[in-house]
Amino acid sequence: MRYEAIQGPDWLTRSAIYQINPRTFSAEGTIAAATRRLPELKELGFGVMYLCPVFEEDTSEDRTFWSERQKKYQTENPKNPYRMNDYFRIDSEYGTLEDLQAFIQESHRLGLKVLLDLVYVHMGPNAPILQRHPEFVQRDKHGNLICGEWHFPYLDFNCPGLREYLWCNMTWYIGWMDADGFRCDCGDLEPIDFWEEGRRRMKAIKPDSVLINEGRDGNSLVRAYDSIYSFDWHERLYEVITGKRPASILPVSWQTWEDQFPAGSMALRDLDNHDTVTDWPERAEVAAGHDGMELVQVLNYMINGIPMVYCGNEVADTCRINMFANRFHMGSYEVTDWTQGETPAGQRRQALYRKLNAMKRESDVLRYGETQWLEHDQPDTVLVFRRSWQGKTITFAANVGTEPVTVSLRLPGSECLSSGAVRREDSVLLQPKGYIVTEA
Repeated sequence: MRYEAIQGPDWLTRSAIYQINPRTFSAEGTIAAATRRLPELKELGFGVMYLCPVFEEDTSEDRTFWSERQKKYQTENPKNPYRMNDYFRIDSEYGTLEDLQAFIQESHRLGLKVLLDLVYVHMGPNAPILQRHPEFVQRDKHGNLICGEWHFPYLDFNCPGLREYLWCNMTWYIGWMDADGFRCDCGDLEPIDFWEEGRRRMKAIKPDSVLINEGRDGNSLVRAYDSIYSFDWHERLYEVITGKRPASILPVSWQTWEDQFPAGSMALRDLDNHDTVTDWPERAEVAAGHDGMELVQVLNYMINGIPMVYCGNEVADTCRINMFANRFHMGSYEVTDWTQGETPAGQRRQALYRKLNAMKRESDVLRYGETQWLEHDQPDTVLVFRRSWQGKTITFAANVGTEPVTVSLRLPGSECLSSGAVRREDSVLLQPKGYIVTEA
């Protein structure tokens, strides 16, 4: 028996999620600076703002509790946005609680939803709540802190008091601050029944609020979450677009998901995010090229799931970004260069997102249509699939290779998106990183 996944509200399933890392979103590095750009993001058609953690961070200089990544990039910044000191306070680096309220209020005025980033698997060792409640963290038989792979103390979900404290935090941001849901960092590492109860309490306050799991456990989509990261798709997509694997690996990745996850599961589709801009040897925009990155965006919008766009992708940003760098500790890193929006690549990318976001919002095929990969004569370099719903179809074809290719393919309907594609009666000529989308 194949279980059914939770079906999220239309505001989530018909939107792209736009990820904002305030540290590198602007030179100012604040929530207020991000708020000022919201009208532009609205104009591009984005519907959901996902704000990376802005809660008070541990300031300890004791590197025993620094992650290896934090030390590796040599920014010398003691503050890690994923090592919390207080979930109920906003870090002064980003602004104030009033600034976050203003961000949420302005988003809602513009018709945008807001997701906050919950980091509940661990906490900073000096958190005031842990001084009052030492039982909130895991300890060995000698009373020593048990730390995880990032060197932060693990929270103890066997403690009823901890659970109540965290549920209060969730409902406070939903109820008092009026957030619309949460992206849950390492969501598989907390007990699923914790998230089930958190969801119940959220829904009691705001029925259309959502949870997104940064995890791999498909069972969580039946019990607590509205969407989940598609890590395998993300990894295979990077390999394909950079020429390390053939195009044929993506349909295999997609089918594996379909076989293993509950019916109706909503996969989160991305390439750039706060982790990859930090850890990959170069930005995806550079590795794939502007044309390749454009192809990726179209693919992630057309395939079933929820696309996620990283801040700066809409201007084809190539700056060297790092999640451990901020305006006080930049090291060798940069912030998003918004002037790239005036370049030909930036202008073209913004025009593309206007079209993609409109299609995602308005198309029942993109919301409900089943995906069918189509056989053709160029499987190593060309991706072709069709989505169908109630007699309507959208067909996508793209060349991920570095040479022009002609694929034997009859595309039905009218062309709605294309780049580097010449459509013929029984074939399509696709330039390197060229694509075409038709509707019928």
